[in-house]
Amino acid sequence: MIEQQQNVTVISNQRPVQLRVERLAIHHRMKILEAVKSNGSKFYLFFYKDDFITGKTVDVKNGSLIEKAFQNGIVLQASHPLIERFLTDKTFLLKSTKQVFQSVQKHYTPQETAFIFSYFDSFLSTETLIKLIRKHFYEYRRNGQLRKAFQILVILLHFDSNNKWALELTRKLEYQKMRSIYEAEDTDLRDVDPLFFEIVAYKELEKNQTYLESVYHKDKRKTDLTALRLHLYLHSSKQDERDPLTLLEGSFTESEYANLLWIMYVEAPQHKILQEKAFQALMHLNKTSEAINLLTARKTALTASEGELLVKAFNDEETDITQINLSSLQESLKIKENRMLLDGLLQPLIPRILNEYGLTYVYTWLKPLYEGNQNLSILSTIQTMVDIQDNPDKQFQLGKLYHKLKQYDDAITCFDWEMELHPTDPTPVQWLTKVYREMGKLEESNTYMSIYSKMQRVSH
Repeated sequence: MIEQQQNVTVISNQRPVQLRVERLAIHHRMKILEAVKSNGSKFYLFFYKDDFITGKTVDVKNGSLIEKAFQNGIVLQASHPLIERFLTDKTFLLKSTKQVFQSVQKHYTPQETAFIFSYFDSFLSTETLIKLIRKHFYEYRRNGQLRKAFQILVILLHFDSNNKWALELTRKLEYQKMRSIYEAEDTDLRDVDPLFFEIVAYKELEKNQTYLESVYHKDKRKTDLTALRLHLYLHSSKQDERDPLTLLEGSFTESEYANLLWIMYVEAPQHKILQEKAFQALMHLNKTSEAINLLTARKTALTASEGELLVKAFNDEETDITQINLSSLQESLKIKENRMLLDGLLQPLIPRILNEYGLTYVYTWLKPLYEGNQNLSILSTIQTMVDIQDNPDKQFQLGKLYHKLKQYDDAITCFDWEMELHPTDPTPVQWLTKVYREMGKLEESNTYMSIYSKMQRVSH
């Protein structure tokens, strides 16, 4: 279901700590998972591409890269199916900062190391981060690797755009050629510095979608790829009319797809394709009342498949009729194009409304539907019931109509009245036997069967 909680476990000092996932930010090559501990404190897990780096209890600083990731990145709220797919491992071993530093330096380039550690600016001091970045810069410069040295400076400015030391160095004559490439932000930059070009491309997702998708494909970053496509599907300047299923990388279960559709609809309810798809999604998730309200709020013609799903919903005892917006449903049923579906929809619906609100309400609710539809048996049945409900000589007929609509208590009241009015007539007794049996009240049914048998013997 949509509300299903997502959890992860971190191992700290050989002790497991369970966390409740709240959201995931995808920002450049980083993913940051925000979770909550049992005491309510926020815990953040950091991933480079799809690799887990570390996790920390953090008070996020204003202007930090964590804050920017959740402000400017693609953010998925729990319990998003993409988060579930991304977290194939649900348990993460935490290491000390020193161990993390050693591990990152071992597995990644100095540029990637500087980039990764820049996201730790809410729990590592600025001095510590700059010291690390400077170290890599000077190593490259001593070796005459000016291009790589400049890459390090750019990462520092990505983290701290006003850093005086880095700004002054980038203006030096020896870096003039490199500086012009970075300022142009064209294909030369893509070849010279793929990491930073990815950062630049992220500023205009729609414009750079093709390039970013090629990067994600190459790196096998399925979560990034699908998240990008879905984000642009919801937020691009032109409304995309494709089936969202075609945007997914990898196979999803029906429940995951239904959940995803509903999440997308909540984010972009004006999207026409999602309006149609979300109804089916809610039905699959057994959110029947919400599905019906969503569908009827559209005020458009129903498709045959939607009509079938509505009939199924009205027949389902789990459907809470009191949660359905009956006014909106009435307006939807009045639409001319829906007339051919009317009889099939009203047959299971009317007994449910009748049971909840009574005959007078049902008749008033149906009145706008009578025009042009008088031939429908359910409408003529309700009309007859209203016409005879106060006629003491018609209670037996009324009882049979209530029985037809499975309103057993009302039927019993009518047959009781008829039995008192005509105490020697076995017919209402026979009907009481039948009604109680259908209700599962066998003791009462047997009692009336006994009375009926005696009356039959007396009459003979």
